[in-house]
Amino acid sequence: MSRPLRIEFPGAVYHVMNRGTSRRKTFLGKADDEQCLRTLSETHELWGVEVFAYCLMDNHYHVCLRTPEGNLSRIMHHVDGLYTQRFNRAHRSDGSLFRGRYKALLIDADEYLTAVVRYIHVNPVEGGFVREPEAYRWSSHRFYIRGKALPEWLRTGEILERFSSDPRAFHQFVRSGNDDGIREFYARSRRSPVLGGERFVERIRQHVSRLTAEHPRYERREVRPGVDEVLREVAQVYQVAVEDLVRGGRGQASEARKAAMYLVKRLCDLTLAETAEHFGVGSYGVVGWACHAVRSAIKVDGPFRERVEQVQALINQQKI
Repeated sequence: MSRPLRIEFPGAVYHVMNRGTSRRKTFLGKADDEQCLRTLSETHELWGVEVFAYCLMDNHYHVCLRTPEGNLSRIMHHVDGLYTQRFNRAHRSDGSLFRGRYKALLIDADEYLTAVVRYIHVNPVEGGFVREPEAYRWSSHRFYIRGKALPEWLRTGEILERFSSDPRAFHQFVRSGNDDGIREFYARSRRSPVLGGERFVERIRQHVSRLTAEHPRYERREVRPGVDEVLREVAQVYQVAVEDLVRGGRGQASEARKAAMYLVKRLCDLTLAETAEHFGVGSYGVVGWACHAVRSAIKVDGPFRERVEQVQALINQQKI
């Protein structure tokens, strides 16, 4: 089974969700919902987790939260693991309750936080459980519009500030439903692990742990540099035109083109055939030979190795 990509750093905001194994019900009544919210509140006590929105459905849940300590995996191990223990104890059952690893989307809070909160709050409406979001008891929406008995761990203020602290404006925003872009994003079977613009993706790359073949390729590519970016930096280091890298040439341009093929394939996570297409060569064997030549040269040619490392440093120099 593919291992989901985890991007963790202090202050990161996520939309986390999980579903019951074989779509079994994970909340059988009021006591279960209360127990889950109690478990969620413990993450605030233990790690200062800030929850922006939640919704507990019959066989799955949604939570939008911020992790001040950058420890999402630890937090969700507590939530899913401890709630499962409490559920099994209450219902005299055993075994896994959830289908496995939770899904977590890293959110560009400046651009998409309100949209994600809305997506979570309209879930019961779109699922046919209620006609109005405030009518669903096991969602955080009612706290936004009423402001009473607000749990300490639920952070409504940061969202409401974007609506001039007017609960009615926020309520109308939620009732208007998801926009087409968000609806399309969540409908994808192969969804990006990041919901954000290009600049946001650039900024979070430094926080990505080592990528392996265990991570789905479509997820790996979302946090990889673009081909144009790699070509631009190679051209800068070698003092040649990007066109020369793509078109090919002799001397310095030839070495730069080989280095570019190697770095595009490696950093952009492309196949040999995909890389060949970017460089206009008819056979992916040409790319394979170039990559082999570059790997060999890196081992014995110090100045060449330094140029390749310089390109990688330029690509990775973006800071949050």
